[in-house]
Amino acid sequence: MESQAFKLFLAFIGVMAVGFGIVATTRESPQEKLQGAFLQTSSLLSKLALEKCTDAVRKEAGTHPYTPSESSGDHTTNATLIWNNVGTVKRAECRYVMDQGITLLRVDDRVLIEKEAPQLGGAAPKPAHH
Repeated sequence: MESQAFKLFLAFIGVMAVGFGIVATTRESPQEKLQGAFLQTSSLLSKLALEKCTDAVRKEAGTHPYTPSESSGDHTTNATLIWNNVGTVKRAECRYVMDQGITLLRVDDRVLIEKEAPQLGGAAPKPAHH
């Protein structure tokens, strides 16, 4: 009986060793890491855009907008959401830019927020002195 238990114990240790070996030798490739980072960024952007834009449109429309009718963007830095027929509002458009917040909020024909997106890859131009 003891030798049977000892054999089961050794088999268990062997299976665990093989499992640890497989886990230790399996590594994420750089491409897999990049894909994971892209998915996390895209998910965070979508969540923030939907949360912030829904709140802004709700304040203007007086009713909660549910799923946007349209959405677009580059999935890494910006997202544009459009709702049609929210309460008394026929069309609401909201653009959310990562690290800048809402840069455009247009409700019907009224532009409530419009911020210029900063230029990428360089410093802002200095004002001319006269």
